[in-house]
Amino acid sequence: MSTILSISASPQPVSSTHSLVTHVNRRLAAAGHTVTTLPVRTLPAASLLTADVTHPALIDAVGAVRDADALVVATPVYQSSYSGLLKVFLDLLPQFALRGKTVLPLATGGSPAHVLAVDYALRPLLSSLGAAHVTPGWFVPSAHIRTFPDGGVLIAPPSLGPVAQVTEEFLATLAGAAGRSGPLPARVDAAAGPRVSPSAGSADLQVHRVDPGDELLRPLLADLVVEYGTRYGRTSPNTTLTEVPPTDFVAPHGAFVVLTEGGRPVAGGAIRRYDATTAEVKRVWTAHRHRRRGLGIRVMAELEAAAVELGYRRIHLTTGPRQPEARDLYLRTGYTPRFDLTADPESIGPLAFGKELVPGAGLAAWTAPDHRPADPEIRGSQPLATVGGAAGWGPDDRRHVHSTAVNGSRR
Repeated sequence: MSTILSISASPQPVSSTHSLVTHVNRRLAAAGHTVTTLPVRTLPAASLLTADVTHPALIDAVGAVRDADALVVATPVYQSSYSGLLKVFLDLLPQFALRGKTVLPLATGGSPAHVLAVDYALRPLLSSLGAAHVTPGWFVPSAHIRTFPDGGVLIAPPSLGPVAQVTEEFLATLAGAAGRSGPLPARVDAAAGPRVSPSAGSADLQVHRVDPGDELLRPLLADLVVEYGTRYGRTSPNTTLTEVPPTDFVAPHGAFVVLTEGGRPVAGGAIRRYDATTAEVKRVWTAHRHRRRGLGIRVMAELEAAAVELGYRRIHLTTGPRQPEARDLYLRTGYTPRFDLTADPESIGPLAFGKELVPGAGLAAWTAPDHRPADPEIRGSQPLATVGGAAGWGPDDRRHVHSTAVNGSRR
């Protein structure tokens, strides 16, 4: 495996650029690589501006570039070009300092008008330093990146998929296996195929019921760990998929369903026993290249069919407040929301849904957990809000509720 250095060139301590780097780093680490981050803004300003390469911090930074097998270079875009902070740092490097290295260029900016800065400004700069491969990069509008106080990051779907794709191509180039996941799409942001049938059992995809340790599940589980870790900002049983034992997904009480196309997993999900007549949906996933094809709807149909076969009469599920795509999927597929749709999801915690599989079965019992902090200094003086809303809660209540709900702790 390789050593990868991610250079974050934003001058701000909290920025969309650094949040994007955090997400990409999780994907690289999940592939088994050693990843470190160099926030250029933390280097001593006077030594950086005067090119004092005798300063220990600059010696270490230049050495980190030298020792890395590959680099991620991420910068905000100002006046259609990379940041001045990145320029002064790269000016410290010797000529051809990137010789033999693979580099992934990324950029963020306030306007889509800067989208060509990756190819017309950043890529030539990296090539001039001798990079062996400057892989396809991507520009992410700052409005597509939301950073939470606890370090969580939510990237909007129009950018999340392309970022995952260019990261995968970077990893494939690094491994000397370009195209390892199949033919490359004509466009980085293009779906990998036509829409699929929404009906369970349709012949356009292969449906597999597998054990929790099956190799077909590896990309599904790895991708979910990256996504949850990015969105909720820390390691917890929920973000590492250890909140329930794998045996819960084994018949006769549960099942893992994987959909494949051409032998490759493209989507999947699982059910487990919630109560004697209710299945709980978990682990719903679609491969990033295959989104916008209706696979989420198909997965839900297959999971509902599996639940009926196992004797369940209804479905219960919860999703996190930072998973708007899942929320929209469940609404589209006929699930009843058991929370206030108009409330800020961060003030609710887990978003619960239910659905009857057999008419008249009703919805499973569900009581929204009380995640309001017990500490009076945080709680404030207002009474506890009614289930489904957060009227009367103070700003700290709203800020902390999701951390306890999803991560089991607050910050």
